[in-house]
Amino acid sequence: MNKTVETKTKESSLGVYLSILIVIASLVMFYLDPLGLITTLYKVLILLAGLVIAGLIYFRTPQGKRLSTFIKETKIELRKVVWPTRDETVKTTGMIMVAVIIVAIFLWIVDSFFSWMVQLLTN
Repeated sequence: MNKTVETKTKESSLGVYLSILIVIASLVMFYLDPLGLITTLYKVLILLAGLVIAGLIYFRTPQGKRLSTFIKETKIELRKVVWPTRDETVKTTGMIMVAVIIVAIFLWIVDSFFSWMVQLLTN
């Protein structure tokens, strides 16, 4: 049983490493342009193809399957969120702006007081 676990671990690590290698190779092809591609279109297409292939390989690994499950569960939880109305958002934003202005004025007063104290002590 230990050998099957080790084999699966090696296979999953191999898939992750392979997907990382494909992403790096795609980026090298895009930036260094070893094939001498003239247009940016071909470089972008090669980059996108590499990213898609790397993604497909990654999502076949156990880590990729866990990530896929997490994303699905996140979408389900987002459906449960009660989003504020436009009116609530505007009121809350207004209250935050007023609070920020009050704190800014307070800090300006404290800064002026300390500047006055330092100036009094240095003269």
